[in-house]
Amino acid sequence: MRLVIRLAAAAATAGVLAAPALAQTTATALNGQLNWGDVVADITVVTNSGAQDATAAATAAGNSVSGANMAGGFDAESDQTNSGATFAHATLQGGNVRDGLVMATAQANAGQAQTVGGDLNIRASQTADGGDVLASARASIANGQTLSAVASAASNNAALAADHGDMNIAMTQSASNSAYAVTDVDACCVGRTVAGASSAINAYGSSSTTSTVYADYTQTSTGAQSQAATDVYQYRGYDVTAASTAAANSATINNEWGYAQIRGRQSSATNVSADTRVTLGSWDGTAAVSAYGVGNATLATNVGSGLVLDVTQLNTGGVDANAQFNAGSGNGGDVVVASTAIGNAVTGYVCSQCGDAALSATTSQTNGGNITSTGSISVNGAGAIYGSASAIGNAATFITSKRGN
Repeated sequence: MRLVIRLAAAAATAGVLAAPALAQTTATALNGQLNWGDVVADITVVTNSGAQDATAAATAAGNSVSGANMAGGFDAESDQTNSGATFAHATLQGGNVRDGLVMATAQANAGQAQTVGGDLNIRASQTADGGDVLASARASIANGQTLSAVASAASNNAALAADHGDMNIAMTQSASNSAYAVTDVDACCVGRTVAGASSAINAYGSSSTTSTVYADYTQTSTGAQSQAATDVYQYRGYDVTAASTAAANSATINNEWGYAQIRGRQSSATNVSADTRVTLGSWDGTAAVSAYGVGNATLATNVGSGLVLDVTQLNTGGVDANAQFNAGSGNGGDVVVASTAIGNAVTGYVCSQCGDAALSATTSQTNGGNITSTGSISVNGAGAIYGSASAIGNAATFITSKRGN
């Protein structure tokens, strides 16, 4: 058996107890982390003349823990509290760059766990009660073939995975701070541009296969704001994709080949804003611009077996989404602009390979926040133009199907 338990803490006090990897098939871990200080990662890459590849990446975490058993089970308890600010800044600037990449990731609390061939049993709490979280990715170049810039910010983030083993999860996430993700691109002429920003106060995700899943999560967001903003300005563009996603509470559970029972409680008083703006002098190909903002979101899917879903959502914060595209000349290029704002969203999906796989759902959604979605397109000489704006207070979607349908 191979056991890997990693613990990485930035300016944090951490404790881990792990059983030795002898003849046992189940590893155990106890983790406690408390960070009071600010955590800052800042990188600037400057290339004055032509460079083939240039990368600027910054990662900051107040508390971070990860554990894995790749040949058995894993039982763990973890408590993380971050009271400081968390900042990650990545900047790429200069002249011509063939392929440019800018990435900034900031998380107050981060946790990961994985098993292969054994059960995953997790009891965890994440609390962010201090400074804000900010991730910024900025690119300013002349010419290039490809340019990617991505910023991601989260107050609390947990990611779990199990392969051929059951999953039993009790997760609590609470935050009273704000999260900001900002991506800015300023370039002359780039063949393909991809820019994005994502912010979340509380994020929980799990992926499992050949597993029976019991997941119970509680997410509470009382901070001022979750904001994602993407701004792209180019004199000449070809294929351009820009997207911003902002959420207060987000949970995604994906399972295959096993029964799944999910219980979620999500409450948000946080204002959510997703804003995407693209300005091009001229462009060819396709320009895709999107903004998605949601107060509380749960997505649960199961393939091959039944799913029981019990979710309660309360949103009292405002949700705003805005997507804008402006270009001088399209030269026959196509443009797609989509803006979506939702107070509460629940999606349950079951797909059966053979026989019956039932979906049973009990949901309660209450929205008291203002939901606003706006979009605009201004262009000359484009090919096809598609624009949409959707604002929804509460959205619940339940789907059952058989594979191949």
